[in-house]
Amino acid sequence: MVKSKIKISNMMYGVIFASIMSLITSSTVSFVVIIMTKGMSKEFFVFWIPALLRSWPIVFILILIFVPLINKFLNLFFSKNN
Repeated sequence: MVKSKIKISNMMYGVIFASIMSLITSSTVSFVVIIMTKGMSKEFFVFWIPALLRSWPIVFILILIFVPLINKFLNLFFSKNN
């Protein structure tokens, strides 16, 4: 467990969240798509790395756009327990 947390703004939290989420999402999706289309071979990383580098910025921007919109939409119908 972390003893003391670093205080950051909501905007910085969103950027860090989007960075991690987009890396995990784009690497997983590109991994699965490459496996399904090319199969696992010794050339796997030759296909996967460029696909990851192309998809990561796109997914990052989409997360920055859609997470706040989805949260606003869900807040219309639900309230969170504290």
